[in-house]
Amino acid sequence: MISTPLTIALVAADVGVTLLVVAVIAYVALDERRTATRPATAVFVFAAGFVVAWFVAILTLAHNGVFEVDRQTPFPPIIGFAIMAPIVWGSVLLALLPGYRARVARIPLHWLVRVQVLRVVGGLFLIAYLQDDMPAQFALPAGIGDVLIGLSAPFVAHRLAKDGPQRARGAVLTWCALGMLDLVVAVSCGFLSAPSPIQQLALDNPNAAITSYPFVLIPTFAVPIAMLLHIYVIARLLAGRNAVAAPLGARLA
Repeated sequence: MISTPLTIALVAADVGVTLLVVAVIAYVALDERRTATRPATAVFVFAAGFVVAWFVAILTLAHNGVFEVDRQTPFPPIIGFAIMAPIVWGSVLLALLPGYRARVARIPLHWLVRVQVLRVVGGLFLIAYLQDDMPAQFALPAGIGDVLIGLSAPFVAHRLAKDGPQRARGAVLTWCALGMLDLVVAVSCGFLSAPSPIQQLALDNPNAAITSYPFVLIPTFAVPIAMLLHIYVIARLLAGRNAVAAPLGARLA
């Protein structure tokens, strides 16, 4: 049984992530309204409404036990779809829609890095381990990795804001790679330690908590957002490099 303080902390963290994303959408809408001729209000209402509806849907499904798994759960479980679908959808939007890319480009790049400080919420995995709610095989790599990425985010963001994307590119790309690796490791350990047909870890203490309310809110809501933030930062940095390389190549030709 997950303690009430942990439940409150997890739900509050996800509510905070939701409000932060809505605030960033509002910033983009206001910035677009100041500089563009087309109205941005409808875009803001749709985008903000979608994020809120996504969170409410995940919260409702989690609370009703939809993501829970056991040894009879067919593979792949629905939680896998909940994790991957937003990542794929957000990446496709960025790749295929110039208008979406333009709006993402309005967000200061160091904001996309600094917001990952919220990854320190992964420290709740460590608390759950100390309370015997989660096995070490999942809680330690996932919790420690998230805390390290979260604590380092403000420093990487400061470097990016101070030195600019060109000079800080290497450090930021390395940090993003480590942050994405942390998410992949955490999700993998979650799948392999949860009670399911593919469980390989924590056989004597299955990690039922990670697919149950409230902890399941992290992989099904916070993880896709964190992964998309890394993807958007990398895309922005690579696009900036290509923009610099093209004029240089033209001059050399």
